[in-house]
Parts: sequence; structure tokens; C-alpha cells
Amino acid sequence: MQSPLPLPQGETSRLESLRDLGILDTSPEQVFDDIVRLAALMCDTPVAFIDFVDEQRAWFKAKIGLELEDIPRDQSFSAHAIWQSDVLIVPDPLSDERFKGSFLVKQIGMQFYAGIPIIIDDAHPLGTLAVMDRVPHLLTAEQIDCLQILARRIVRELELRRTRETQSPYPGPHLAPLSQHSITILIVEDNGNLRNVLYRVLEGDGYSVLIAADSAEALRLCEQNDGTIDLVVSEIVIHGPNGLELSERIRVFHPETKFLFITDFGDVPELRELIRYGATIMEKPFLPSELLRNVENTLNPGKADASTGTEG
Repeated sequence: MQSPLPLPQGETSRLESLRDLGILDTSPEQVFDDIVRLAALMCDTPVAFIDFVDEQRAWFKAKIGLELEDIPRDQSFSAHAIWQSDVLIVPDPLSDERFKGSFLVKQIGMQFYAGIPIIIDDAHPLGTLAVMDRVPHLLTAEQIDCLQILARRIVRELELRRTRETQSPYPGPHLAPLSQHSITILIVEDNGNLRNVLYRVLEGDGYSVLIAADSAEALRLCEQNDGTIDLVVSEIVIHGPNGLELSERIRVFHPETKFLFITDFGDVPELRELIRYGATIMEKPFLPSELLRNVENTLNPGKADASTGTEG
């Protein structure tokens, strides 16, 4: 028989946080689908998913290798994994009393599970990022680290989603952006407030936006999205290698990548050098319209020069 599910104190507030997020039963979203695909590739597993656990079920927001829309909570691995402080690894579900009777084990044939809780506000575990296999499987320390990085990315996406919902003056579903761009922009910003502002403005104008909280994460995203990032928006002063050093590292492998730097100090020789190879400098504070104008000018310098009569 399936072992009793853990229902510790805090379950009521956890469920309230999940409902307030408004994620359940929403349509597929590219950012979560991409994270699941990366998890499967990095861990070399045929199955990966992001799910959220409510009173009765574990609902799959994104998945690869599974045809299920949801699974009863008492049949899921995630109902246990959400209460872990770190990754839950089940190397042999058939010999584990908690899972050997699970539908995923008995009917689907899963023989390996690894899942990391998705925790909002450092308090509420809402779901998991997980990988599974139908044969015995091992994870390296590097693969577990990759899962943790991706789980943090999910948390950031959910926090941004909540911020957009809270600050939107319009109730109900978001309207589609007025303009659409086949452009990918990477935001590199360690200040959460500024990061959210940049994200909302750029995504709201129809750009595809990736987010990194520091230079190390930015370099990882550049490697993962080999050659597909068109513009990097970064402060000059950020955690780790600063914006100038970051641009030099990216340009070694992707010299075509453009850069928009945000700064709160004036003219210095390094900035003049950046401008010479095509970067744009934007001083704080700035309006959303100024951000969009600078992004457009950086991506299309010839168009900007023709319309303004300024030198590149």
C-alpha cells in the first residue's frame, strides 16, 4: 500500500500561496517548456517535468516524456519531494515503501526519480522540478547543481509572474503585446527591483527575455543559448565580473552580440571604448520609453542614425 502522505503544519498557507499565484490549469508557456527540456538534456533522462501540488493532485505545468495532465497527489513523488530541503533522489522506487505502489512505478514503469522543490518566498513549497527514468539512473554532483540552478530560474519566473499580476492595472488575462519581435534579450542584473522593471518593460513590448542575476549565470545562459542571444542589457557594476569584463568574455565566442549598459556615473574612458565597438550606454534614472528607444537603437544602429542624423 502507498504510505501516508506527509501533511505538516503550514499546508493551509502553502495552498493559499499556490492559489494566489494563479498558475494552476494555465496554458503551456515557452519558458517552462524550455526549462524542462534543459533538465532532461542535462540529466540524460527521457522524462522531466514541472508540477504543482494542490489538495488532490500534482498538476503538470510543463513536461517531456509524459502524456499525463496530472496525477493523484497520493500517487505522486512530488507530494513527498515538496517537503524536502534539497533534492529528493529515489534510486529504486520498487524497494521504497513510499513509492512502490505508485501509478508512475507500477503502470508507467519508472525506476528512478530526482526532484527539487520549488519554494516561493523561502517558505512555501509549491511544486517540483523533477526528472525520471525507466531504468536505474545516477546523477552527478554537476547534474544536481544544474537542477538547482533551473529550479531557481523557475522561482524567479514565478515571482515575476506574481509581480506582473499585482501591478497590472487590468484584471484578468494579459493582453498580447502590441508588437512582437524575433529578438532574444538577456538581462543581467543583481538588483531585484531593477531586474523586474527591465523584464516587464521588455517582455511587455514583445521581446523574448532571459534573466541572469550575475555574470556567472549570464555566461551559462549564453552557452546554453549558443548564438541566439541578440542583446545583453547589463549594469556596469554587477556581482562577479563586471559588465565590461562580461562583454569581453561573451564577444570572444559571439562577437555579433550587442550590448546595452546601464550606469549611474558619467563619461569614463572604458565607456567611450564600449561605444566605439557598438555598445549603447544608458544612464539612470530612465523612463520605460527611454529603455525601449535605446534597445531599438542598439539593435538597429543604421536605422537610428538615419532617423536621428547622429553618428554611430
